[in-house]
Amino acid sequence: MSELSNDTLKIGISLAILCHCFGLMFLTAPAPSEEDFPMTVIVKLDSAQAAVSEQGQSLGMESVSENSLTEKKVADKKREIYLQYLEDVSLCIHARRFLEPNSHGLIGIALYKIRVNADGIFTAADIYKSSGNKQLDRAGLTAVRACSGFVKRPPSTGVQPMNIYQEVRYQYRLR
Repeated sequence: MSELSNDTLKIGISLAILCHCFGLMFLTAPAPSEEDFPMTVIVKLDSAQAAVSEQGQSLGMESVSENSLTEKKVADKKREIYLQYLEDVSLCIHARRFLEPNSHGLIGIALYKIRVNADGIFTAADIYKSSGNKQLDRAGLTAVRACSGFVKRPPSTGVQPMNIYQEVRYQYRLR
């Protein structure tokens, strides 16, 4: 680049900075007056989810009845109980992973489909997704079957048999 174009570039940059500073100093937005805000609105949300009508339409700013809030709290509590049940089943199964001989050196994950009665008894347990290792799949299935009836199903999950899907993980030196 020639010296003339270098000087032109420097002058252009300097002028741009000067115009920017001038604009910030003298061309500010007017301060809001009290007349711009005739009322104060405070919106308090009790839920992270939007309110939705039974038809799937948003209720917007309409009020939600106390009854629907109570129903939501009950549903949240049932969901919490159900998730805790799944966690308890997982812990029960993983505590029994090493019942099969020579299962301590296994590495992999298998997924099982388990049918659970209202009393917590597993009426069916099958491999849903194999780990690719027959010994691991068999050891995992033994652990699943050994856990049947140990974790009582919460009454809030109903009385109908239900299917759950449970991963059984084997990792090196993991107990």
